[in-house]
Amino acid sequence: MIASISACSSVSVRLGKQSSVRKAFTLVELLVVIAIIGVLIALLLPAVQAAREAARRMQCSNHMKQWTLSLHNFHDANNRLPFQRNKRTPSNSRDEWSANYTLLPFMEQQNLFATINSNTSEIGPWQLDAAISPIATFLCPSDQAASRNSGTANYVRQPGNIVICLADGINTLMNNSQIGGQNGDLSGRLLFYWNLERTFGFCTDGLSNTIVISESIVSDVIGSQKIKGGVATTTSLDKSDWIWDPNICKNLGVNGVLTGSVSNANWRCGRMLDGRVVYTHFNTILPPNAPSCIYNSNETAHGFYTAQSNHTGGVNTSRLDGSVSFVADSVDTGGLPSDVKQGKALVGPSRFGVWGAMGTPNGGESTSL
Repeated sequence: MIASISACSSVSVRLGKQSSVRKAFTLVELLVVIAIIGVLIALLLPAVQAAREAARRMQCSNHMKQWTLSLHNFHDANNRLPFQRNKRTPSNSRDEWSANYTLLPFMEQQNLFATINSNTSEIGPWQLDAAISPIATFLCPSDQAASRNSGTANYVRQPGNIVICLADGINTLMNNSQIGGQNGDLSGRLLFYWNLERTFGFCTDGLSNTIVISESIVSDVIGSQKIKGGVATTTSLDKSDWIWDPNICKNLGVNGVLTGSVSNANWRCGRMLDGRVVYTHFNTILPPNAPSCIYNSNETAHGFYTAQSNHTGGVNTSRLDGSVSFVADSVDTGGLPSDVKQGKALVGPSRFGVWGAMGTPNGGESTSL
């Protein structure tokens, strides 16, 4: 009996000692926990980044809708669409001001419009006061370069991402001398042209079947070698008599870099209020995010100006009815025919597949994305 009690006491003492010992993580356990946390962060971070990009893309589409609504408001007030090249006043001789400029009062930018017009001298869009902030409606937060206003040294004024559709043709809108059946005359193809009054009635394919704007990337530096924001130059684009091969342009980019010579005479999308083609236009020929290429290095060069974005896999577009949709890089372009006749012979259905058909207001196509 005494032995039994002694044994129980011994067990009780041992148990008491064990319960008084403090437990802690071993080094191995700590490393395992850190590794698990690292894996969770690695899994969560892409999801967070994707959610942020989705929000930026949504903001881009909202800006496009605002732009298209302002276009409708302009049409209601003036019974026509804006011109693509405009004078600030009838007495001014400079007519480089874009449709974006004439839409300012219809997108709650009346004060800016009045400020620009208060300057009585003959200024161009590149001579705006550097203190004027970029206009939010023209910007996409996915393009960080677009939010800057770089000052007098490089003549970037009001950069932005919205570009206006020039259908499936090649034209610089340099002057109105091309109207009248000459090579390069796209007056019968475009909603926005040189002093030609258009209405929504010109869009016989239907407002919901016609893209009016898309987006492009602002050049990070002049003479950029990047496909997104850069512009390649090559005289081989024009084979002869306005027969152009877009495949030459498409093949001038590898792994995000332009492989040919580049233009150092302009900033792609560097001036949203400038009506010249490199700043505010695109055509539905090459697919989204393909290279942009021009015949020679200047602000009014003929060529292929593509829609581009930093969104994964495509670009935002707005149709004339105000609806906004995402177009994938893989959109049908009709196999990119290499013998495309541009200019006065460009009539009827587009040869650039669904993408080309969506860019034409009166090609006779009923195609929709």
